[in-house]
Amino acid sequence: MLAELAAERGMQTTIEPAPGTTVGDLTTGLAALKHIGRQDFRLLIDTMHLVRSGFGPADLAALELGSIGYAQLSDTTLQPRMDNYMQEATFERMVPGEGELPLQAIVDALPADIVISLEVPRLSLAEAGVSHFDRVKPCVEAARGLLAGSR
Repeated sequence: MLAELAAERGMQTTIEPAPGTTVGDLTTGLAALKHIGRQDFRLLIDTMHLVRSGFGPADLAALELGSIGYAQLSDTTLQPRMDNYMQEATFERMVPGEGELPLQAIVDALPADIVISLEVPRLSLAEAGVSHFDRVKPCVEAARGLLAGSR
């Protein structure tokens, strides 16, 4: 119903597979796409969730064209850094390139025509008094470098 209501308003809908949620991985996300069966309902790929749920660049490259609608770029370690996965995902991501995710290969596997955003919450730095600008600047610079190196 959500996808139908969004389409009536000229909007597309995405679903974001994330460990610990009902749609916890890429396989389940693809099953949701098949179940909904709409061209305007696609996957949102979050680099942290993709890798932490056991998938990677080759899995993205194997997807049917048009399956991915949007991507969120961040970095992290392969193993959780906090006891609560969603706490880490929501508040403590790493600058692209400072963690262990295969970001360049992921970016290269994504469709060239989708929007790629940054999702880099860094609460501990905010609480330490680091300005918005100083928290975001290294993330933007790193993302630009990754995108410049793709394809």
